Amino acid sequence: MAVEEEHHSHEWYERALNLISVVKPGEGKSCLLLSLNAAVLMACFYLLKVIREPLILSYGGAEFKSYATAYQALVLMALVPLFSYFYHRFSDSDVRSLITNRVLLFFTSNLIIFTVLQFLGINIGMAFYVWLGIFSVMVIAQFWAFAADSYNVRCGQRLFVILAVGATFGSWLGSKLAGPIFPYIGIVGIMILATVLLLFSIVLTHRTPATIPIAALNNESPKDDDSLNKWLDGFTVVFQSRYLMLIASFVMILVFINSTGEYILARLVQEQSVSLYDPSNKAAIEIWQGQFYSTYYSWITLGSFVLQLFVVSRLISWIGLRGSVLILPGIMIIGYGMMMFFPIFSVIRYVMTMENSANYSIQNTTRHALFLPVPRKQKYLGKTTIETFFYRLGDLFYGGFIFVSTQYFDLPISAFIISNLILAVFLFGLAIRVGYHNTLAKQKVFGNSAPELMASLPHLNMPMGKTSKFSISSDTFVDPDIGDALTYHAEQESGKPLPKWIQFDRISRTFAFNPPEDHSDTYVIKVVATDYEGLTAACTLEVSFFKPKPQNA
Repeated sequence: MAVEEEHHSHEWYERALNLISVVKPGEGKSCLLLSLNAAVLMACFYLLKVIREPLILSYGGAEFKSYATAYQALVLMALVPLFSYFYHRFSDSDVRSLITNRVLLFFTSNLIIFTVLQFLGINIGMAFYVWLGIFSVMVIAQFWAFAADSYNVRCGQRLFVILAVGATFGSWLGSKLAGPIFPYIGIVGIMILATVLLLFSIVLTHRTPATIPIAALNNESPKDDDSLNKWLDGFTVVFQSRYLMLIASFVMILVFINSTGEYILARLVQEQSVSLYDPSNKAAIEIWQGQFYSTYYSWITLGSFVLQLFVVSRLISWIGLRGSVLILPGIMIIGYGMMMFFPIFSVIRYVMTMENSANYSIQNTTRHALFLPVPRKQKYLGKTTIETFFYRLGDLFYGGFIFVSTQYFDLPISAFIISNLILAVFLFGLAIRVGYHNTLAKQKVFGNSAPELMASLPHLNMPMGKTSKFSISSDTFVDPDIGDALTYHAEQESGKPLPKWIQFDRISRTFAFNPPEDHSDTYVIKVVATDYEGLTAACTLEVSFFKPKPQNA
């Protein structure tokens, strides 16, 4: 049951969250729980990722890694119908966390079985490799579907940025912890730790719905629509929706371009290492390549974290999801255009760093937020099908393309760069269509109304030479759109910034006046309230100043 009372002042942690995105009073607790949940799940994945390589290598060697990708796609083809049937079985439950927690319990039980088998010395390399690939897309897709199902569109559009910061931090934390602790606790210890994290995620998921204020809650009631074929409904939901098909196509092409870009970089890394060291000195080459990729991934992690923390929220606020979905395709067009004219190692390295940083921050947040305005079934079935099957399908197309291009045509690197540039232009056009249909989907749910001024501000009379404070009531401006939030700005009536002796706290809407002792003029301040999509309302505040009488007079 959702919290019914809305707080009228920000808690200290809500003030901190406002540094990242706009958080209204009462929204902070659920936002923190979901952000922590995202961090826990991503840390869990990166912990398990470190044991994946030794397990698959002990199973049968490096070539089995390429086979595992094909196995993953085959398993996902069977898993999507199973999940479709599972969704319909529990879709009418009033417990909003039920579907996500059942999926988490399923994967937790799998991990416990793997732990026991590994402890008994049974070779699980191939099965675990395939399972972790499915876990990485299935569980993360369920988390974001649950988040989209929990918040209404306007609220989710603001808060998803903070949730993504939690996911990025969890990825960094898991990757940093995995290496140092692995020698001490081994494969079985990593699995046990990951199991504990999954159980903690289940607790967080169960507790989250009760912390969401009514004004932020998604008001769509759980229901089962009695589809004719519940087994194939995961695919049917995507194929019958033009919007979801556009997203699925966008994801496949994006994965294809990014994977091909990584292949281009890998070929140049190999060439660069061979040019630096004697080809027979394999140990030196491996050390150099390891150091390169360590630095490369650290810059990507840092770049994505900085973008997520300081850019993504402001970007979505300025240009909306419709504009934000164009950013990565635009970066790809510029990047592969630069590669075409300057196909050198340093340029390609920096371009791929920029592309991946934007992909893991701007694009990830935007992609998850695209599902906010769709019906509940499309959130769970559509998103899960796209993030699992169609995502891996992009990998399969990439693998087939690389195999044919290298084995039968021996294409040079420039051919891969040109093909990626052409696809990036196509992806940009596809992103325009995705943004357009996202706008249509939101308009079906609601329009956007400008904030309204509900009360005028009083004429203030403040003493000179001392500090005085005045707070604007939260009821002065009201946004009629449920889930929307207002940000506040104060300036001189002429549009110039306020003098240094007038400070304005935009979160508490509080002025602090500390006028000079000789300031006696009336001051006119313009207060502007802006909603998340940029519509505004304004009023003026007149302040006069007087010289206080001496206390001994």
